[in-house]
Amino acid sequence: MRLTNTTSERQRLQIKGLLLTAALVVAASRGAMADTKRGVATPLDALAGTAAIVEGSVKGFTYTFDPAAGPRTVATLSDIVTDFGSYRGSTLDIATLGGPINDKQGLFIPELPRLTDGTRYLVFLNNIDWFFSPVVESYVFRLEPGPNGAEVLIAPSGHAVVSLSSAGIEFTPDPVVDTHLDFLTPTAKLPLLDTASKQLAAAMSKDLFLATVGRLLTTTPLQGVFSPTPDTTRVWNKFDTVVETAPLR
Repeated sequence: MRLTNTTSERQRLQIKGLLLTAALVVAASRGAMADTKRGVATPLDALAGTAAIVEGSVKGFTYTFDPAAGPRTVATLSDIVTDFGSYRGSTLDIATLGGPINDKQGLFIPELPRLTDGTRYLVFLNNIDWFFSPVVESYVFRLEPGPNGAEVLIAPSGHAVVSLSSAGIEFTPDPVVDTHLDFLTPTAKLPLLDTASKQLAAAMSKDLFLATVGRLLTTTPLQGVFSPTPDTTRVWNKFDTVVETAPLR
């Protein structure tokens, strides 16, 4: 499947202007986090739905629209490193459902993880025919240098990872990142909070996280192949949602 109507660089400014005056369609979807073969309650569940685990840095965004795939916000990652599984591309497009629908409306699904400019991520890539996001549930982690110099992981919730086991992931008690969404600059890198240093001192390093993932893979190995494009059998405005439309201020 090919996504169409990709924005040009010049159109990005028009999209920012759109968000000043448009109506925003907010869709709360019970299926938005369910692009997996089964529910994701533990890291083992996540690994069962993962084709590859990769790292990459966001170098830019485009917005696309397709009658079936719907509006998409596409984050392009470069400097790709594949930690586990098979992914051979030099870049990776994360095409998340949501973005401008037309010149008056946009779609936003708050359950889906957001990526931001100039940020490096560790991403678990789906091994099924996904539709909402190619990311396994919310298993996409921002990478930041910790107080000791080692990279640490920050979840979409804004909390840093403290430990990983087969039973679950433990996070810092408080967030280290301000996750407030500014619709005028939706892809801007989110700032670390002033209190982040103390929280990050207890965070798990990326190397230890990956070593633990490697041990978990001995019982739940990765399987399947990652598909870079959404499931062609589904239509974006026919999924099970609760939709609210409100004017942007």
